[in-house]
Amino acid sequence: MWAAQLVRTGSLTISENGEFSDWKLYYPNTVPKPLEMLISFLRLPGSVFFHSLLTMTIAGLTLAAAQAAAGPSGKETALFLGFNPAFILLSLKGNPAIPFLLGMFMAQTAKAETSGAVIASLARPEGFIYGGWKGLKNWKLTALLFLSAAVWLTFHKVSCNSFNWASEEVRYSVSAMAYPTVNSFTLLPWAFLRSIMVLGAPGAALFYYGFKKWKLAAPFSLNFILLTISLAMGSLVLPRYIDQLFLLAAPLIFFELRKIYSGKALKMAICAILLFPAFQWTYTAEEISNSLSLREFYSRFQFPSQGITAANELLIPGMALAGGISNPGLYYVSTDRAAWEGATEAELKEMGVSKVVVVPFGIYYPEHTEQFIQSLTDTEVEYFQKHQ
Repeated sequence: MWAAQLVRTGSLTISENGEFSDWKLYYPNTVPKPLEMLISFLRLPGSVFFHSLLTMTIAGLTLAAAQAAAGPSGKETALFLGFNPAFILLSLKGNPAIPFLLGMFMAQTAKAETSGAVIASLARPEGFIYGGWKGLKNWKLTALLFLSAAVWLTFHKVSCNSFNWASEEVRYSVSAMAYPTVNSFTLLPWAFLRSIMVLGAPGAALFYYGFKKWKLAAPFSLNFILLTISLAMGSLVLPRYIDQLFLLAAPLIFFELRKIYSGKALKMAICAILLFPAFQWTYTAEEISNSLSLREFYSRFQFPSQGITAANELLIPGMALAGGISNPGLYYVSTDRAAWEGATEAELKEMGVSKVVVVPFGIYYPEHTEQFIQSLTDTEVEYFQKHQ
């Protein structure tokens, strides 16, 4: 949607005056990540086949980088990631975690350390933690990371007229959308369980066994400290924030495995490491099913001939893209924010809302929004039903 807006209007506007709590103004609840923005331009003109090819290419490059970073264990590391449900899900969703992993695996090789760290910093904010750690001994990298940070700040200022809009907005949206998130006290136990899901029980055991000797142990630990602080300040931590960090440790697992086993025992141990994460499919399959249902929703959604549509704000970018709309603020409002701010049906009418669209599952239908929508008596409400 960001790429479409830039191409069609020549500008990028997320929040005109740094506003983040006015339910009458719609804006995506995040700011473009620079590398994500670039990839969005590549996705913009293509068909489903082209999008799939691009997704496979980025995932393939990431697997190649992981293989190079793992040295003698490269083949099994690439296999582990390529068949890992968490990696597959992040890839299919086009999540910035995959370019982040690409950069981080590159940064663990001698030839691409600097370029990899910069790519990681442009893909995810966490990239600055790991790149900054390497930059302590590399002044060229430090200078490049400052330039990368300038790109992030420029995006904020240009699109939101505020350098800290995202940090303020995310705290608001955590409350207004009732995101399911851990807190500062439950983060570490929850992350421990995620490590077992993502790496498998044997893989997680090897990870913790060799953690102190891992060259990324210090920035990894700092990452968790900062996540704990951000949670205390009202932010959120989603599973993908944690999953990408444990996937980053894949080379470490097989490095430690080769120190313990050899010969036939090593081959059997590698097979066990590769197979155990498959249990995660019980969770991942539902996620993929929901993603496919959303694609079905976008393809079936009919934009009303007049008036404004109210919907969950996470759905609006996809709805706008499907409708060829480059400025969604003129056509949509967020039901979750309206519910959170105590909006009335009369206010919706004054705004020109002619339809409320509901996808009744997961984070797209929090309890306070459900109560708000059920109280509407004179507004059309359209519920999306999955095809069985």
